[in-house]
Amino acid sequence: MDANDHVGRCLRPSARRVTETTAPDFRASTLSLQTMASIIERIRRRLITDYQKKRYMQVASQVLQTPALRPGDSPFMALSMVQQRDVIPYLVAIKSFSRVTRPQRITIVCDPSIGETERALFKKHIPFVELRRAQEFQDARIPKGGTWERLAAIASYSSDNYVVQLDADTLTVAPLDEVSSAIRSHHGFVLGEKADQQILTLEQASHHSTDWENRHIQALAEKRMVEAGLSLPLYTRGCSGFTGFPPNAHMQAHMFEFSAKMAQCTKGRWSEWGTEQVTSNYLVANAPQSRVLPYPKYSTPEVRIDEIAFFHFIGYVRYTNSLYREKTRSILPRLHEPLQ
Repeated sequence: MDANDHVGRCLRPSARRVTETTAPDFRASTLSLQTMASIIERIRRRLITDYQKKRYMQVASQVLQTPALRPGDSPFMALSMVQQRDVIPYLVAIKSFSRVTRPQRITIVCDPSIGETERALFKKHIPFVELRRAQEFQDARIPKGGTWERLAAIASYSSDNYVVQLDADTLTVAPLDEVSSAIRSHHGFVLGEKADQQILTLEQASHHSTDWENRHIQALAEKRMVEAGLSLPLYTRGCSGFTGFPPNAHMQAHMFEFSAKMAQCTKGRWSEWGTEQVTSNYLVANAPQSRVLPYPKYSTPEVRIDEIAFFHFIGYVRYTNSLYREKTRSILPRLHEPLQ
């Protein structure tokens, strides 16, 4: 008798009694019900996600009716890595961000899924955009994929540019004074995960990570970096989705060093998803006078939503409800206005 037979019998009213002949199957039936409940829950969440994403895209596509961006007067580059499915969200993200920060340069590192249609759309809405292929930034000294090409592009440009890394699933709804100040002062910044978060020494970061019961590569890397023999002393557990890197002629060399040494002390796991973010956190923590942006003014939409000026709609909160859609709807009319 297979699992489906167990489930079917438990669901039928006539078979709910546990008799002497069915008792041996009771535990299997219970487990099958738990499995079925888990499957149903996953289906429910998938349906919600698909519905919310469809509704979001109906609203967000209105960004195609907004005017093209023009170069701003703030001396920095906004850089993003974009794949085909994120073209529309990216246009909302970059236009809402540019409206209050006015970047002089915008660069897109194009995922291999980006074709000529998407490139033409980028050029239409950002005539001064610099389009680069992700493959241009692959290097044998760092892992391939997992947004490593994005970080490599930042390291390349940062030799003589202030570079802000902007994810496509972000939304700017109010002035970002801390960001503008950091750019003017050539200080670093990073998106944090809690209030009053600070830049730490490697020793402090390793100590804090011991309480993190998680097999994710980030947890292992944070525990091990203190023993890796790194040349820079600081780290913070930030999010690489929104990060500001001041000009630094040595950033690329520090990136290669960090990757090589961490690969040696993470037992063959350094190619896993998440190592780029660990490296980004390390590099920005060691930038001049870096700070973690105030929370929840810059955060995921989980607490005190009315106080958020910069939303990061990271995967697990993006399409769970209508918030992403409604916040996007509210910002679209402002994208018709001149840059602030």
